[in-house]
Amino acid sequence: MTRRLASSSHAVRLGLAGALGLTLLPACEETGAVHDDAAVSQDDAWVDPTTDSGPLPDGGPPGTPQITYTPTGCDYMVSTPEVNDAAMGSDVFGAMPAPDHVHVSIAGPAVSSFAVNWRTDRDTLASSLLYGTDRDAVTAADDATTGVTRQDGHTMRYMQRGGGAGTVTRVHEAHVCGLAAGTRYFYKVGGPGHWSDVYEVSTSPAIGTTEPWSFAVTGDSRGNEDNAWAIAQREILEAGVDLQIFSGDAVLLGNVQSQWNEEFFEPSVPESAFEMSDSLAQIPLMMANGNHDVLALPYLAQFAFPQEASPGETSQGEEWYSFDYGNAHFVFLNDTVFDGGVIAGAERDWLAEDLRRADMNRANVPWIFVVHHQPLYTCLSTHAPAVSLRSAWQSLFDQYHVDVVWAGHNHVYERSRPIHGADGTVAAVGGSNYEPQITDGTPSGTVYVVAAGVGAPLYAVQSTCPFSAPVGQAVRNYVRVQITGTTLEATVYDALAGTVIDSFTWTK
Repeated sequence: MTRRLASSSHAVRLGLAGALGLTLLPACEETGAVHDDAAVSQDDAWVDPTTDSGPLPDGGPPGTPQITYTPTGCDYMVSTPEVNDAAMGSDVFGAMPAPDHVHVSIAGPAVSSFAVNWRTDRDTLASSLLYGTDRDAVTAADDATTGVTRQDGHTMRYMQRGGGAGTVTRVHEAHVCGLAAGTRYFYKVGGPGHWSDVYEVSTSPAIGTTEPWSFAVTGDSRGNEDNAWAIAQREILEAGVDLQIFSGDAVLLGNVQSQWNEEFFEPSVPESAFEMSDSLAQIPLMMANGNHDVLALPYLAQFAFPQEASPGETSQGEEWYSFDYGNAHFVFLNDTVFDGGVIAGAERDWLAEDLRRADMNRANVPWIFVVHHQPLYTCLSTHAPAVSLRSAWQSLFDQYHVDVVWAGHNHVYERSRPIHGADGTVAAVGGSNYEPQITDGTPSGTVYVVAAGVGAPLYAVQSTCPFSAPVGQAVRNYVRVQITGTTLEATVYDALAGTVIDSFTWTK
């Protein structure tokens, strides 16, 4: 399978470092500062199952590397990445079958489906989910019964490149479809006699709703410095948001499973008895690929996203995707590709068609948000703006009046003035807080937000910038956005202090 990895403006360099067995980090677009943040090589980005022709170090035999199937009741197909062994689940249990790392996402229509991933010991094959609208009934059930439905999923076993028995991981995935919009469901995962705790998740409100709903924005959690990732997740859970979007870089090295375990799924806030699954298992989390995630196998195997593959797209169609939630259209793009020509080629072609369709539906779904990793506009001293992405994508953002572009990569918070034009022209503002001017429902420009550093090393900020308002802040941050009809209200928080560092609102 072809896989791509390059920064938005640089090809991956292997050369002598590759011959020496070193990971050579390609240069990023810079303004001069030395830093630890760049892409990794293709060789480190993913596991090639063909290099493991014999038994795995845990004694397990090699199996089917990839399966494709349609989950019961769903109208979409699911394909696994290429792993050491992929299969439909069965009621087989190992010595420690208790599920952990439970987290929920969206892979089909947000109004009627959700998907759940989790981890167990390497010998457990049970990959089932029980769900219903009555918590007590789901809690009591050990299999399908009155008011409780069982949905069976698939399981995968893989090993990170160069790893031993300790790096063999068993994960599971199940998809639930045919649900009612705006409805709370209770669920648990595992298999008879060995179920997880019971969690709750809600489907999207009806598409086009004018009722209030909300989402959170985070990015660059890698390293979980200051325990910021866990603290932010606790606060996001307490806020009661409906959805989370993540702009990439969950870990430093996407192919190192231990980093996913220790830094992304397992942090906690002991003083408040908070565990990551309290949030991740109950608020759907949708991610963009970052230059540290690099579409690595643990990234692809541990998350379920829409898989409507377009021409030129790899990774089972999870490189870029879109979906509607409430009265908003979300577009997730990949700006870290192996073939740099894809960004202005196949991906741009897909983006143009997706935005065209979304714009035609503006009367019903008025908001369009784009999520990706490397920012088109940033004032910071570590990573310069991704001008190649501007050349490839911004004309489409302008043409179809994208409302907000959410990015990360620079580990700070900053918000641009409304921008229209690839030269960074600041558009007309509608008030003293630099919100877009609205004419007949159309914003004067797109607002570009960098909301990152919720765990990664913080970067410095510049004191002035011609298109930034307000000046960036080097704090561990996250954003809460409430949408009520044609009104957007965003509040930005310092995750550690719990204080508001910015807010903005406008009505279309």
